Amino acid sequence: MNDPKISKNYVVSKGPVNRRTTPNSLTPTTKESPLVKVRVQIAKARQRLGVPLSQRLTAEHSGTSHRKKLSFVSILQAIGGTVSAIGLMLALIQGSAVMAIFCTALVCGFGAWAYYSAHAMGKDAGTSTLEMAHLIDTRDIELLDRTMEKLAAQEGQATVDRLTNLKESITRCMALMTSTQLEGSFSTEDHLYIRECVRRYIPDSINACLQIPQKDRTSLLIDGSKSALDLLHDQMDMVQNQLEIKEKHLTQLAGESLLRQHRFLAAKTNAKY
Repeated sequence: MNDPKISKNYVVSKGPVNRRTTPNSLTPTTKESPLVKVRVQIAKARQRLGVPLSQRLTAEHSGTSHRKKLSFVSILQAIGGTVSAIGLMLALIQGSAVMAIFCTALVCGFGAWAYYSAHAMGKDAGTSTLEMAHLIDTRDIELLDRTMEKLAAQEGQATVDRLTNLKESITRCMALMTSTQLEGSFSTEDHLYIRECVRRYIPDSINACLQIPQKDRTSLLIDGSKSALDLLHDQMDMVQNQLEIKEKHLTQLAGESLLRQHRFLAAKTNAKY
C-alpha cells in the first residue's frame, strides 16, 4: 500500500473534508458582542422581575371600574343622539314644526349630557394622576425599576425573589394609601417611609452593592463575617419587614369604614323602637 505522505494521489488536510458529515462541534462559532450580552441579560431580568413597578402602580390607580361604568352611559348617549337626529330629519321632511322642535331639544340634551360626562371623566383622571404624583414621584419609581433590573441581571434567584417581594409590598401599600387618603385617614409617617423606600432606601442599598465587582460580592468579606451580597440581602429584609408593618397599619386604617358600619348596624339592632 502506498504511503499517503509520499504518493501524490492523496491529499492530506487538518480540517474536515466533507462538511455535511462533519459534527456540529467543528462548525465555526461567532463571538457574541458584549453589548448584546448586556441587552439579553436586562431582558431576562425584566422577565424574572415581572411587570415594572411604574406600570403596576399606574394600572392600580387608572380608575378602570369608573371607565367601565361610563361606557354603558356612552352607549345610551350615542343611541339617544342617533334616534333624535333621525327623528329631526323625518320631521323636517314631513314639515312637522312641533316634532322638529322636540327632536332638536332631544339632540341638544343628549349632546350636553355627553359633553359633561366626558368633562367629568377627564377631571377624575386628572385627579387620580395628581394623587399618584403627590404620594410618590413617578421619576423615582422609574429609577427604582431600572436599578432593580440592573441588579437582577447580575445576581441569582435569591436576590430576584427579594426584589419581587419588595415590589409586591410597595404596590399593596400604595393601593392602601390611596384608599386611606380618600377617606381622610391618611398616615403621614407611613407615607414618608414608603416614599423614602422608593426614593432612597432601596436604590441606595442596591447601588452600593453594584459598586463592588460582581466576582467579589460573594467571596470578599466586608465586615469580617458577611459578604457584600449577604449584607444587601440583610438590608432588603429589613426594608421588607418594615413594609409589612406599614401594610398592616394601612390595612387597619382602611378597615375603619367597615368598623364604623359594624358599630352603626349593631346600634340599630340593639335600639328599642
